[in-house]
Amino acid sequence: MNDGNFMDQYMDLFYSEAKEQLDILTRDLLAIESGGSSQDMIHEMFRAAHTLKGSSAMAGFPAVAEMTHKVEDLLGKVREGKHSFGAKDVDVVFLALDYIQNCLFHPDAVDPEKTAELAHKLEDIQNPSTSTAKTDKKASRDQAERLAQLRKQAGQMSRTTEILVTFSADSAMRSVRFFLILNNLKEFGEVIGAVPTWEEMEADEGAYDEATIFLDWQQGNCADLERALNIADVQRLLIDQCPMPGAQPSGLQGSAKPDCAEAPPTPAGTAVEMAAGDRVVIMDGGGATRGTEYIKIEAKRLDLLMNLIGEMLITQARFVRLQENYLERHGQSPLAVEMAEETHQLARITTQLQDGLMKARLIPIGGVFSRFPRIVRDLARKQEKKVNLLMEGQDTELDKSVVDQIGDPLMHLIRNSIDHGIEGPEERRRAGKPEEGTIRLKAIHEGSRIIIEIRDDGRGIDEKKVLAKARALGLVAEGYTPSRQEILDLIFAPGFSTADKVTDISGRGVGMDVVKGAISSLHGIIETRSEPGQGTTFQLQLPITLAIIQGLTVRVEQESLIIPLDNVLESFQLQEGDVQSVGGREVFSVRGRIVPLYRLQELLQIPPDLEKSRRKYRSVVVVGLAERRMGLEVDSLIGKKEIVIKSIKAPWLDLEHFAGATILGDGRVSLILNIGAIFRRGVGDRG
Repeated sequence: MNDGNFMDQYMDLFYSEAKEQLDILTRDLLAIESGGSSQDMIHEMFRAAHTLKGSSAMAGFPAVAEMTHKVEDLLGKVREGKHSFGAKDVDVVFLALDYIQNCLFHPDAVDPEKTAELAHKLEDIQNPSTSTAKTDKKASRDQAERLAQLRKQAGQMSRTTEILVTFSADSAMRSVRFFLILNNLKEFGEVIGAVPTWEEMEADEGAYDEATIFLDWQQGNCADLERALNIADVQRLLIDQCPMPGAQPSGLQGSAKPDCAEAPPTPAGTAVEMAAGDRVVIMDGGGATRGTEYIKIEAKRLDLLMNLIGEMLITQARFVRLQENYLERHGQSPLAVEMAEETHQLARITTQLQDGLMKARLIPIGGVFSRFPRIVRDLARKQEKKVNLLMEGQDTELDKSVVDQIGDPLMHLIRNSIDHGIEGPEERRRAGKPEEGTIRLKAIHEGSRIIIEIRDDGRGIDEKKVLAKARALGLVAEGYTPSRQEILDLIFAPGFSTADKVTDISGRGVGMDVVKGAISSLHGIIETRSEPGQGTTFQLQLPITLAIIQGLTVRVEQESLIIPLDNVLESFQLQEGDVQSVGGREVFSVRGRIVPLYRLQELLQIPPDLEKSRRKYRSVVVVGLAERRMGLEVDSLIGKKEIVIKSIKAPWLDLEHFAGATILGDGRVSLILNIGAIFRRGVGDRG
């Protein structure tokens, strides 16, 4: 691996972890603002700021390190009970976090004047009660007293060793180094005490250049001890035998503890506690690891594996086809039986590989949800509204490729709910509602799809206003009266907006159009429901993964087409007497429900085979989309199979009705239907 690739991977890891730390700080700060503060939360924020400070310093972001250090100082005082958060504090810390994020992901945003200004604001709100000089002097006196007490205690023990550790002046993570040293020393005996303690150094590591540790040395030799203390950023190391009362330290630097050879060897099988970064792994003498270990894998590698498994599925389908052809030609010969067994084994292994990789690619949607409380807070304050965001289903998992693309459309829908849905406090009081509006963001699994709902209790969509604006924009012809659902769907038209004026939040008619485009690219569906005065609900139906789906293969004329199984409700054959005509449209009844019937050949404009004989029965597949139903007439049903979706890139063709393509076992290409587009082409029954 060359240095360039190594640095690229290191920076990718740094940015990923920096984002995680910023998310923690933002999430907990919002909780503090809403009155949900706890000591554990303060500790978590302090650790996040501390980690981000150290990593940004090592990655070459001095402005970020400086700003995060100021945030860490403030959190340290809060943690020690010397300061309590107020509204001003929260606002200033949010400004600092925004600046940190800009500096990390937009290097041009670094501004020395802005850095200094925010640093002064963070310092001002801390309001220290005593002068720094007095505090430093008192701390120094306390440490000297504790050091003398520990030396007196250690002097009464025969095998106690005093270890002085001096850190490099430019060490950015002294508390982490100190933590590693203390943990490594546990292999050799019991740490009696340390000045400063690890907690003191973690709270203000910049105040300590060195630390003194007292070890009750019980096992191991000098060479092993020195290796255990060989930690990065340690400039000097002194290992002395603790003197008896009244004696002076021997001053031996990095050398031997007297009579080192007499120290007993480490017993076999002794439990050793080792620190690895922020993770502690306990190992026994046999090297067995207890606990769960995690590794980070580059997303591109998982994408490559998914593509390879997709090709493997296609190859497996080819093997099944070959095995069937051989059976037709040669019958149940010994070779045919062996081929069938091996083909079945290949299918089983391929399925297990696919399931394993699919689970490895699944991540919780909570990572996307976590950014929205801050967005709601800022937009509500800007519009002088009171809005409470309730989130459910953050643990719901879906493919990383879907998670990466779903953030922006959800953000636009939430912004729309705040801007157009939730009323101001005065308007809500007049309507008999509580002043604080509520937006509910919910994610649940339904089969192989995920359902995401954004529901508000605002004023609802003004259908008359939407229709009037649509007519003015030429989106609805004069004289035509669209259905209620068609009116609601107009808000997703390009350039459409009911805002009276353009602001930085709305009015340009691009937000909901972006939502529609993003959901379509994910092969998903969006449904809108609204009741005047009660609120609006946006429901998104998305596939858990975009790579591999279950599909029903059907024959239409000479074409093999695939209907996603998620949309298939049932299939059967109809006789001519089962089909009726209502308003010039064919319909049939399924358990008392009237369902419209469409010939798929006509919807897709596939040229008919004029020589095809008319059949007595009509093969129908009933597909559903939310509460909508539609019957699709096909020539025949071929069967269910697992398919690999391949994208189609042919901008010169009208492929709106297809979500992609796949390769069948015989090598032919089959198109996958986009059921959402099929519903738009026909008129699905909503009853």
